[in-house]
Amino acid sequence: MLGAAVVCAGLAVSAVDRYAGEVEARVGPLVPVVVATGEIRRGRTVTRRVAATLLARRLVPRRFAPPAALRSRADAIGFEVTAAVAAGDYVGGSQLGPPGSRGEAHARWSGDARVVQVAVAGTQTIAEALRAGSLVDVLITTERDRSAPRTFLALQRVPVVGFEPGAGGSLPGDGRSADGRVTLRATLRQAVLLTAADNFAREIRVIPRATGDRRRLLPLSISASGLDD
Repeated sequence: MLGAAVVCAGLAVSAVDRYAGEVEARVGPLVPVVVATGEIRRGRTVTRRVAATLLARRLVPRRFAPPAALRSRADAIGFEVTAAVAAGDYVGGSQLGPPGSRGEAHARWSGDARVVQVAVAGTQTIAEALRAGSLVDVLITTERDRSAPRTFLALQRVPVVGFEPGAGGSLPGDGRSADGRVTLRATLRQAVLLTAADNFAREIRVIPRATGDRRRLLPLSISASGLDD
């Protein structure tokens, strides 16, 4: 009887494994998605606190996961809710966009979005404006020993995810001026530019945008020689 019980148990386990394999073949493996645990009103910016309290990560079969659904709660931080989200809804690109972008479908969250942190200068008097969800323009100043050092407008209307004020002074080992670190949400191309500037440029500054300012400025660059004009 004991032997028969062991055989039956083995057959049962085998049957369960076979059934699970057949189900997975039909619906795919489990993948992570982000769902809302409570209602999030339109126009609200997703801060770290909102993400922690109103968003959750779930595992669902790949067949049932919406293509645009976020895979991590952190992916929503810094974005604005462009369409009301109810409890239990999947959260993805169709409900999120940069701050001030409600109704601008072209500006909504996409899979190209990245989060990058860089050392910045000149933040001691504007720290209050560098809150999550605000928009900034990015200025980069190249090294003085280059053939044509310059300061140029590198990026516009970049969403801020977070800001960490520093003690001032220079970055360790390279003498660059910086008094804080700002975390920005950018495209992959923008993230590469910011990372290169963080490693090689003389200085990076962020200039907060006024609420509702959606202007796209023309390219702007001033070289060292231009200061004498």
